[in-house]
Amino acid sequence: MKFKFRRNFTRRQLLLACAPGLILTALGIAAGAVGLRVNFTASLPLGLWRVSDAVEKGGYVRACVPPTARLMDLAAKRRFLPDGTCASGFAPLLKPVVATEGDTVTLTPQSVFVNGVELPNTATLTYQAIDPVPAVPRGSYTVGAGEYWLVSTENKRSFDSRYFGALRREDIKSGMKPLLVFRVKSEES
Repeated sequence: MKFKFRRNFTRRQLLLACAPGLILTALGIAAGAVGLRVNFTASLPLGLWRVSDAVEKGGYVRACVPPTARLMDLAAKRRFLPDGTCASGFAPLLKPVVATEGDTVTLTPQSVFVNGVELPNTATLTYQAIDPVPAVPRGSYTVGAGEYWLVSTENKRSFDSRYFGALRREDIKSGMKPLLVFRVKSEES
């Protein structure tokens, strides 16, 4: 079957126009097959990450926020997260683990504190003046057994535990280790 193009595209021009997308798709599939992930989000440094078994405080994880978690209805309505393979229908989040069992997380409007240490760039935002995103109630929380608080200090607009609370170990799909990453200073930081 032959295709005719009204704009007189040659096959070569069409192939050249599609090549970058095809190459990126092929690289993404190949990277995923060998346990690599490419991060384009602002929650972690941009670049190439390796999937690992390590899930620990100070490390990074790939996690699925359960569909029953706080604010997931609002996240769906406002399209905070891209579509993906999690039970919620969204893509997994890539976030740093800032607190684990026994840690104390204190939430204030200005910052998140873990065991009394302030995390930079973690003010709770309302996102919209008319219909704000409700954050986890201000106060102190002791992290329970098998719970993890995920908070990004890379992007002040990160949708993270400030809004949906702690995640359970079963919500975390894997650890993530940086392989080749680039810190890009953005207006969001």
